[in-house]
Amino acid sequence: MKSFWAILRQPAARIVVAAALSFVIISWIAVIWQIREDAATAIQSASRENRSRVVAFEQYVRRTLELADLATEYLGERYGGRIDQGDSTRPNLITLPSYFRPMITGAEIADRDGNIRFTTKPTGPINVKDKRVFRELLAAPGIARAISNPSEALDSKGAVLLIARSWRDAKGAFAGAVAVDIPTDRFVDFNAGLRYRPDDLISIISLRGMTLARREGETVSWGQDLKGKPVMQEQMAHPNGEYWGPSAIDGKRRLFSHQRLASYPIFVTSGIGEHDILGPAQQRARWFLVLVSALTLVVGALLALYFRHVLKQQQARRRFDVIRDEFAHSARVSSLSEMAGGLAHELNQPLAAASNFLSVGELMLKGDGSREAVLLQIRQARSQITRAGDIIRRIRDYLAKGSADLRIESIDDVINDAIELARGAKVAPSARITYSSAQPAARALIDRVQIQQVLVNLIRNAEEAMAALPPEQRAIRISCAVASDEFLRICVEDTGPGIPDAVFGKFNMPFISTKADKGLGIGLSICRSIIEVHGGEFKAENLTRGAMICFTVPRDPTLMAVA
Repeated sequence: MKSFWAILRQPAARIVVAAALSFVIISWIAVIWQIREDAATAIQSASRENRSRVVAFEQYVRRTLELADLATEYLGERYGGRIDQGDSTRPNLITLPSYFRPMITGAEIADRDGNIRFTTKPTGPINVKDKRVFRELLAAPGIARAISNPSEALDSKGAVLLIARSWRDAKGAFAGAVAVDIPTDRFVDFNAGLRYRPDDLISIISLRGMTLARREGETVSWGQDLKGKPVMQEQMAHPNGEYWGPSAIDGKRRLFSHQRLASYPIFVTSGIGEHDILGPAQQRARWFLVLVSALTLVVGALLALYFRHVLKQQQARRRFDVIRDEFAHSARVSSLSEMAGGLAHELNQPLAAASNFLSVGELMLKGDGSREAVLLQIRQARSQITRAGDIIRRIRDYLAKGSADLRIESIDDVINDAIELARGAKVAPSARITYSSAQPAARALIDRVQIQQVLVNLIRNAEEAMAALPPEQRAIRISCAVASDEFLRICVEDTGPGIPDAVFGKFNMPFISTKADKGLGIGLSICRSIIEVHGGEFKAENLTRGAMICFTVPRDPTLMAVA
């Protein structure tokens, strides 16, 4: 402390400290002002977006209701004159013109006593005089309109809304009601095809407080009772207003805009989640705060370095050198460990196969085996040893330069060779292995040995995953199909228990293993590295029964050029 005050007595030190403090104070003032301005701009932009959306949504709903009005008017003019004719206990079956579909899915016409006289649905006698919609139309003067609460559709797929209007005779007396059915989800198919954010909300609500249709993100719902909720209080106070508040359904805070329709007792709302509005601004604010904090720390560190001077600089240099050397040593050890693990993991198959072939040859020599048969076993053993050498060279070259020896290969030949190799090496001794090839036969730009390594490793993993199943239930299905103009997709499926959730969530991490605590994860890591060098993707998926691991490889570029 004494040395600090001693240095601070110097004019240069006082100038440095004053400049540093001024810089820090000005930086914090600027950042806080920018954060507030950024949040205000985000809210203004969201308000404009939400207001435009609710206006467009109101127009969409209004056009939908106008279509319903047109349909009810058409039905009234066509069938209204016969509304009192015929047997009231046997509704007449009618058909809607095709230009009203698919928006309108059904229609009904009731007489003044509530008996359904015409309908698009085969049904027995129905009387609706006790229904709210019919009572409202009966009590209202002139041509009145009403809309029902959501009710379950006859096909049990969603719900429908009944859009009804009164029908009056030539003297103006109430003669009945005409109604059409519109599925609730049609009302919220607003901006169909666009990507909704998870917290985006649009809804249609009756003035009685019943949700007629609601879309939150991609989820459609209906039938929520909102009586007494803030949304109804705000609607009664400001029919075409805007407010911040929690949703009555999920409690999430949103910016809401709402607008009431003139011809029906309903209003539409649009909400944008607070996180979606302020999230980007808050993220930028965090970066601003991190930046200004970092600048403050840097200034403090510079001041500390200035006061502590050369001695501390030398100590920092020595610490940096130690950390650098330790990191270099760790990198060498990690590289050596991965290489050794990969060799031990991948060489086991060809060496085991070579040992089996030599054992068979030895038994033939002791028995009555012919010279040609023994030579055949020796040649096969030599082939496996040569393959092991190729694997060593491929892994060594790959680790050295990160590239593969890519050639045009028949993908069917490569996969069939891998299957035969797996069978011959007893990788999958009990499972039934089937292969479904691409049609027409495809060629790929690949390193044959490396792709076979991937397939054999996946076949072995599939066999081990099915170890607890009876042999007759073990099946491995390999398929190849055209994924795009540039890639083929190869998939390996099994009938095992699937990849555990704890492993599946970390599948793309290095050294992940599907064998719980029994594996190092080196095999899948090497497979993923091989596919990435080929420019493809390596993904896993759990099926209803079993798991599927797929990877892509590039197609023959000459074939793509011809296509």
